Amino acid sequence: MSRYPDPLAQARRTTDRLFYATGVLLDAQDFLDEQTYHRGRQARALHFLHGSGTAAGLRVVYEAEVPAAEGTPGREERLLVHPGVAIDRLGRLIEVPSTVCLRVQRWFDANAADLPVLVADTSSDGTDRPARVEVDLYLRYVACEQGKTPALAAGPYDALNAVQPSRLRDYYDIDLIVRDRADAPLPFDHWASAVEGVDPADRPAALREAIYMAWDVAARVSSQDELNRLPEYVFGQDPTGVFLARVTIPATAGPPATRAPGDVTLSETGRLFAYTTAALLAWLAQ
Repeated sequence: MSRYPDPLAQARRTTDRLFYATGVLLDAQDFLDEQTYHRGRQARALHFLHGSGTAAGLRVVYEAEVPAAEGTPGREERLLVHPGVAIDRLGRLIEVPSTVCLRVQRWFDANAADLPVLVADTSSDGTDRPARVEVDLYLRYVACEQGKTPALAAGPYDALNAVQPSRLRDYYDIDLIVRDRADAPLPFDHWASAVEGVDPADRPAALREAIYMAWDVAARVSSQDELNRLPEYVFGQDPTGVFLARVTIPATAGPPATRAPGDVTLSETGRLFAYTTAALLAWLAQ
């Protein structure tokens, strides 16, 4: 499926509504602006009221390799991303309708020549870590063109077979972002940090202060109206991606890197959640 550039991700934020009047001629751009306005208002409401992160599902699971045996074909080691919904940093809904399978060894072999292997060390909590490749798993929104249909040719040329998509499907992509240093930054939870270590009696004031700061944390650069690139994003990465998990793969340095014995481990430390009102009420009732 070919990708379509989403107007919501462009630098200019559409806040003007289309105005209808008798006798005014409308073209395709007008209707696109109409869609973008309503999508943009909904996205900003979701982002500011619920935040960015996992809203439902999207559990990440590792399954080790199962060798083939008589009568059974076996199974490659794999990562599974279960169905669910997330809200990205622009407030767009990202829905994964079915389980996604990522074959670890195939991915490793395809990228072995360029994979940086982190040396064995000890984590901040005293855990020994072997030589490894660390990869962050991100989910991001994409719009995919659907249903090609005949259309008038656009541009300074003639064409008899010009087509345009008749639909756009809100879909997703999964990115595996390789980390080139140990303890690379993870997403920062603005709300949790606002009340960390604060006396319960002082939390309302701390949360009000966090609300005052939330406009800046929503991460738009006022001069260009673009998203800030937060520390957890590497150069060239889509800054709207939603972090799901950090994946650690035992490896031996190369080049090329080679897969070392041992299971893949997952850490969801740093995953942000977009809590529903019902979930918050259940938590407050404890």
